[in-house]
Amino acid sequence: MRHPLKSPFLILALALALAPACKPKPKPEPAVKPAVKAEKPLNKSVVKVFTTVQKVDFYEPWKPGTQAQQEGCGVILPGGHILTTSHITNKSNYIEVQKFGQTKRYVAKVEQVGYDLDLSLLSIEDQEFYKDTEPVEFGDLPSPGDKVTVQGGDELSVKQDTISGLDMFWSTEAGRFLPALITYTDVDNKNNGCPVFLNGKFIGLPFEVVHSPEKTASLLPVNVVQRFLEGVKDGKTYDGFPDLGVEVQTLENPTLQSYEGLPADKTGVVVTKVLYQGSAEGLLKEGDILTAIDGHPIDNEGDINLVKNQRIDYSYLITFYQMGQSVSLDIFREGKAQSLMVPLKPLPRLVSYRSDDTHPTYYLYAGFVFVPLTTSYFQSKAAYKPSFKKLMQQGLPSPQRQEVVLISHVLPHDINVGYDKQFNLIVDKVNGMPITRMKDLITALGKPAGRYQVIEIDEHAWFGSKIVFEAAKAKKATAEIMAELQIPEDRSKDLGKGN
Repeated sequence: MRHPLKSPFLILALALALAPACKPKPKPEPAVKPAVKAEKPLNKSVVKVFTTVQKVDFYEPWKPGTQAQQEGCGVILPGGHILTTSHITNKSNYIEVQKFGQTKRYVAKVEQVGYDLDLSLLSIEDQEFYKDTEPVEFGDLPSPGDKVTVQGGDELSVKQDTISGLDMFWSTEAGRFLPALITYTDVDNKNNGCPVFLNGKFIGLPFEVVHSPEKTASLLPVNVVQRFLEGVKDGKTYDGFPDLGVEVQTLENPTLQSYEGLPADKTGVVVTKVLYQGSAEGLLKEGDILTAIDGHPIDNEGDINLVKNQRIDYSYLITFYQMGQSVSLDIFREGKAQSLMVPLKPLPRLVSYRSDDTHPTYYLYAGFVFVPLTTSYFQSKAAYKPSFKKLMQQGLPSPQRQEVVLISHVLPHDINVGYDKQFNLIVDKVNGMPITRMKDLITALGKPAGRYQVIEIDEHAWFGSKIVFEAAKAKKATAEIMAELQIPEDRSKDLGKGN
């Protein structure tokens, strides 16, 4: 906003009031008037996005689920794609886009999606859509105190706000920590995917995070958006952003620093766990102290210094790597400083955060409904168990268990009498074979223990340790249950075709 005392109109009025009554000598007009740069019409870069989504029934995963409508915003990028959030397009089966001030809607489709960054890239075949539109220009990462414009809402209205800082927050959509710009006021939920501008240039999208300060909004920063676009450049399929694959502890306590052997002139964080199948497996060890990443010293709280945005968790830098690229680490191990390069991989998970655009994995056999434990399943009406919550928050993959396989519930039949009231049982073994993932289950059920199918479960205190039924009767029982309940398939598509 222009200061009133600097207004050219006010200055002119004061000058005329103070000038002598005599007529001033006219000044010659310039030969050519200087060009005035017009402000870019931002409403030509912003669109409304309407989606019809197919919800999922995690309790009976063979059902298609009910439909629902969602809406938000999108922003037109150079090259013609439209950027919005995956929160809006997830499980969508019909998408429409509407330009500012118009009633016509254009059919769109998802070209790329990055659930771990809460981003979705749309395309429109009808070239008429692009008439009288303007792609956005990318701005620089804003600094605290910068004034920004949020353009969105029902009427693509404009709202002014101020950046308060940059930090790492847990994203509800991505299921992991992401960088987020924080503003001083909240943004309406209808502004999902609505662009934020600084000096007419795009600098971020509103998205949902956990534990941000009250009455504030979180924005996915422009440099994270650019990292996503780089990952899908030249038609490449987005493969996510990586993780270092370690758990660490801060070294703020001086006694702990001494115990871990950290020299007085060093700072860093100590590695407490190297994740199975993670990036650092075989390269870092428990007890290693991370002292720098890409040349940025790590302090005893796990933060690094950025030029414009002060301190932020060291994992911020990992966000901008593509899968397979290597990050440079300085470590302190057994009294010696070392440097090494770590090729980056995805974050290993024991409990999958979400099923994305696919229906849930399931396998139906003799009335037993087998599913993997996922956060989406846990958050549905299907289940709540304290032990499941612990697995989600603290469970790590291992050679013995890469997925938690459950008996979700049991569909009653003569073959499973006495078991039909049981639900949410963790499967340990089937016919003596350890079950590390869902596909192991199908293999094991194909190899009965003589005349029996024997399922060992981890529910000793409440039910018992085994479920046993006749192997020869299982196939017929499954067919009868499917016919009675009109279940089209005995398994989800990702598990392949049945016999």
